Amino acid sequence: MLANSFKENIIEPSLNFIKNDTKVKVFYFLPWILSIILLTVILLYQSIYTYIVLLWNKEEALKKILDFFHSGYLVEVLVTGSIFLIFYILLTPIFEWGLIAYIDKKTRDEHVSCSESFWIWLVRFYKTFEFNWIFWETKFISILNSYLFCIRFIWIEYVKYITYTFVVVFLLSIVINILTAYAKYEIVLRNKWVFSAIWTSSNIAILNLKTTLKIYFLKFLLNIRVVINFLVFLSFPVLFVLMFGFVTSWVFLVMWLTILTILFLFLLLFIGYITSVLEIFTTSVWYFAYRIGEMKLKEIE
Repeated sequence: MLANSFKENIIEPSLNFIKNDTKVKVFYFLPWILSIILLTVILLYQSIYTYIVLLWNKEEALKKILDFFHSGYLVEVLVTGSIFLIFYILLTPIFEWGLIAYIDKKTRDEHVSCSESFWIWLVRFYKTFEFNWIFWETKFISILNSYLFCIRFIWIEYVKYITYTFVVVFLLSIVINILTAYAKYEIVLRNKWVFSAIWTSSNIAILNLKTTLKIYFLKFLLNIRVVINFLVFLSFPVLFVLMFGFVTSWVFLVMWLTILTILFLFLLLFIGYITSVLEIFTTSVWYFAYRIGEMKLKEIE
């Protein structure tokens, strides 16, 4: 009965929202593809550096990719990375939190465009920006990047202690993410300040614990796509390097590099689209769970 309620009241409305509103997937495509490129490239660099430098691996293809980051292109890489980072810091939360306002208006049958929801969020920029920065390091990919960054600066024999520490950090982040899952909805929809929103979110999460855990587990499963993104971003540079090493004919080299570039761009657009759809879906799922939890909280107050 509870499973049916979860499906009917949360999953099905979220699926219907995505199915009936195609323009929202296009509008939110840019921030998600931006986050994919930035976060995956950082994770790729950290992983290759750890694998080559700390584990003394002699894989030539990976060494050449790492050399690209440390070569004469370092300034260009840093400038490009900084531009991507600035856009990511500003655009991603704006679109993410604007989506909450958009879903709320559409669910209540109020006329609102994607751009209008964007401006609704912008009015509350400070609160949402503050929340994002406070809980930035509780995201799984942020913890993973921090872990890889830390082990770069310690002796290899101490890696296991750092690993134990980050396992504890990861477990704590799960608790924090569960308790603060509804805080952004309180900030955007109820215009609350960060710590007041966190308090209400914690109450809703505890009161609605079974549903919250289900959604969190669902979100964790959907985040497996991070591994797929990583493999895509790793495989194509490796293939590019191998092409330069094994294809001797300039004509065939240009042909294969062109094919690989087109294929990579196609996969990047496809991954960006899928990510956009999944992010909208998970935001919708959390939204409907929030509304149910909010009603339960009001009943006992």
